[in-house]
Amino acid sequence: MLRLTINPQSPDAAALREAADIIKNGGIAVYPTETVYGIAAVYDNETNLERLFAAKGRKETNPVLLLIESRQQLAGIAAEIQPEAQALIDTWWPGPLTMLFKARRSLSPYLTGDEGKVACRVSSNAVAQRLVQLVGSPITSTSANLAGEASATRIADIPGQLLERVDVVIDAGATPGGLASTLLDVSVLPFKVVREGAIPSEKLL
Repeated sequence: MLRLTINPQSPDAAALREAADIIKNGGIAVYPTETVYGIAAVYDNETNLERLFAAKGRKETNPVLLLIESRQQLAGIAAEIQPEAQALIDTWWPGPLTMLFKARRSLSPYLTGDEGKVACRVSSNAVAQRLVQLVGSPITSTSANLAGEASATRIADIPGQLLERVDVVIDAGATPGGLASTLLDVSVLPFKVVREGAIPSEKLL
């Protein structure tokens, strides 16, 4: 396992390129977000997604969300985007708003579960955002923990059992923690708050 230590305020470009190359070539990475540490795998590699779920001990019926670079990447994963959702995108991305869209049929069940929906957001964390850009496609964003255990704000808090199963760790020191992103289902009208989070629901509905 490769460990890369970076400054979150001024991320080292070469280190992030190295991590992105590992992800693009089928690797799994631990990386910082604006709340806790997450695990990245490319969204369209079924073997990689299977590895990620096995590493966390996560049930296959519990899909993971995606980080995307920008709204332009939505076209490849969302089957439709309600006009009303565009206003929320303009206001809250990048930021702690995760939106559930009707998924394209080509997406893995690891991302859509049984409902045929995909959750995604644009991160406001500079390291996470740059990593998505360098990979060139959406990446998974699921907390770097074993299923059912607490999320980690430091690499030292991540179980060694999990770290042994990933290919690269991006250590950016302590992350802020705090509330998870608000999860909003925009595949239905009216929109439905699935999980309360960092953005109060009254600001979205």
